[in-house]
Amino acid sequence: MGSRYYILLTAYLASSLGNWVYRLALPLLVLHLTGSALSTGVLYAVEYVPFLLLSMPGGVFADRFDRRRLLIAGDMAAGVIAGCLAVLVVLDVHTLWPIYLAAFLLACVEPVYHPAFQSFLPDIVPSERLGQANAWMQTGDNIMAMAGPAIAGGLVAVFGFDVTVFVNAGSFLVSGAAILLIRAQRGTGPAKAAAPPAKASFLGEMKEAVRYIFRDNKVLMAGSLMFTGTNFAIWLIQANFIYYLTDYRAFEPDVIGVVLAAQGVGAVIGAAVAGRLIRRRPPGRILIGTTALAGLITLLLVPVRDPVGIAVVWGLVYALGSINPVAWFTLRQQIVPNHLLGRVVATTRMLAFASIPVAAVVAGAVESSFHDIYVLITIGALLRLLIAGLAYLSPLRTSSPGVDAPAPVAEEAEAPDPGPASRN
Repeated sequence: MGSRYYILLTAYLASSLGNWVYRLALPLLVLHLTGSALSTGVLYAVEYVPFLLLSMPGGVFADRFDRRRLLIAGDMAAGVIAGCLAVLVVLDVHTLWPIYLAAFLLACVEPVYHPAFQSFLPDIVPSERLGQANAWMQTGDNIMAMAGPAIAGGLVAVFGFDVTVFVNAGSFLVSGAAILLIRAQRGTGPAKAAAPPAKASFLGEMKEAVRYIFRDNKVLMAGSLMFTGTNFAIWLIQANFIYYLTDYRAFEPDVIGVVLAAQGVGAVIGAAVAGRLIRRRPPGRILIGTTALAGLITLLLVPVRDPVGIAVVWGLVYALGSINPVAWFTLRQQIVPNHLLGRVVATTRMLAFASIPVAAVVAGAVESSFHDIYVLITIGALLRLLIAGLAYLSPLRTSSPGVDAPAPVAEEAEAPDPGPASRN
């Protein structure tokens, strides 16, 4: 896939490691300073807000500006913010608001970084290799998801929070420096021939992406709604999974660790085989098949009660769940015109994430009211089967990259936006 891809993969792994380090180090730091679970919970809330506020603007940035430069700027900004946080730790600052502010600013990078990254990949990888390229990225991210918390925990235990956060800052700077070495060659990816339309207002560009998804490209609409529904079904179970293992099954922490490790192993295996699957089957059919199979396997959590059985089932569910994003990223990159790709990535991602907090609240309320998690497991599994069935009836089943990407409808010129135009 060329040296530029391997440089980008190196940058992605470094940045992903940094993300996973601070996702563990920051909550541990707040808990260390306050001893309050509420303060730690507020930190998670602060980190989630930027995804709602900046996802669609991040997509506009990815389509308006040079994506490579956006990635470099995002990594450098994250490195500087993490560096400032490390200085606060060295100075032994116990006030929480600067830490919350740093967490918020770090989280602001991701919704801008991710659409630029996903849109930049087709610029340096041939269309026929996008499936394998996305699979390697997903495999690396899953490995970092397992290694990152362990590395962060080890660094905190041995060197303390200050060194850990400095290492975190360094990982982003390494990523930015690597991307700086890449020279993108335009025109290698799909759908590059069509010239982008004249710039509309900032709001107009976001509307264009929404219209393209829900009016002009039925494959994208079906896939996007599918992920919104499956995330809701997944988080009906995921939100209470640790509680299920401790309260229902009375597993000890070391056993819980083994079960969670199995999900990581499953995710890595799933991502590793995804590239080969995509070379043999259309991405849309892979999405439908893995969603249905994951629903069937999830039902096994009802009769299976021993830790080994639960670990195997959960690992299989995560393997299938790891194949899905690879297929979706590849399909999206293959059928969306390049000048719209950043906004489409951002919008579909925001729609997929929107159902997660709703499902988590519903799952908590149902469990608190009825104390029967097996009902939630059954509902979540059946929902995935239902969603797969509906997707089978949609254009997603017959999607064929290179055919299902209708030309965007021309928009009327809009008045300039009075506002300023100007991080998977």
